[in-house]
Amino acid sequence: MELKVLSGKAKKTKLKVPRDTRPLSSISKSAMFSIIQSKIKDSIILDLYAGSGALGIEALSRGASEVDFVEIDKFACNIIKENLAKTKFSEYANVESIPAEIFLRYNKGIDSKYDFIFIFQPYDKTNENIIEKSIHLLKNDGLIIFERESSREERSIKGLEIINSKKHGKTAITFYKKIDN
Repeated sequence: MELKVLSGKAKKTKLKVPRDTRPLSSISKSAMFSIIQSKIKDSIILDLYAGSGALGIEALSRGASEVDFVEIDKFACNIIKENLAKTKFSEYANVESIPAEIFLRYNKGIDSKYDFIFIFQPYDKTNENIIEKSIHLLKNDGLIIFERESSREERSIKGLEIINSKKHGKTAITFYKKIDN
């Protein structure tokens, strides 16, 4: 599968894709970024289950200031680093080869760091509990963007409100906004 950056500074740059990953389709990625585009500039993003890094790199290309990529697979992390070097975004990124759950646990004491948290798990590992575990890292006006199979029901999460939901074929993306406390 060919994967390209869709817009911004690195537009049309081809990205490597690790085997055993399922990149988001261009249609779904374009729809997702059209919803959040006005808030991307200068944002700080956490890309959990980063795979190739394509979502975080797309955000950097569109003006995000920093992305933390979390991916358990070391080979995939090397591909993320290659893709970052190719797009010249390495200095704006941090790549962690660690399970998402452990990353969130290690950052338990840190509050309200991220404007966006992307949670695009492998379908066979989809678990909405990770959303609840990541809320503490989200800024008050921030969004958690969660992908699931469209056949799975959308779930309400305490502390968050659903502000948008999009389905494209077998993929559904839900946008959760943090409720002000």
